[in-house]
Amino acid sequence: MLSTDKSINLFLLACIPIRILLSILPLYIDKKMLFYYGIVLLIISLSFLYLYFRNQRLHAAEAGGNTWWAKFRIIHGLLYLCGSIYALQGQKIAWIPLSIDTLLGMMLFINKHYI
Repeated sequence: MLSTDKSINLFLLACIPIRILLSILPLYIDKKMLFYYGIVLLIISLSFLYLYFRNQRLHAAEAGGNTWWAKFRIIHGLLYLCGSIYALQGQKIAWIPLSIDTLLGMMLFINKHYI
């Protein structure tokens, strides 16, 4: 289990930068590659939805043993599903739901740890 400080650092230095990268990638990759990116997003989305509906990974080590974000996985999964659908259609606006997810994740994190 990670300490609270290590968990916070992991979120801010790994999770958020990866989410930002996933959010802006549709703006920069070739339109033909968006389809394959959409498949990746679909897999990510389905994994989040699976975890939500099956109540899995509720004791994540990276969160110090308490997966506080578990109840928000449905939103996370649906935003990634939306981004996936846009990308599969070759639409660069896939960045919008992915960016919303990143902002929402950051707001939930701030609310959990600092408010």
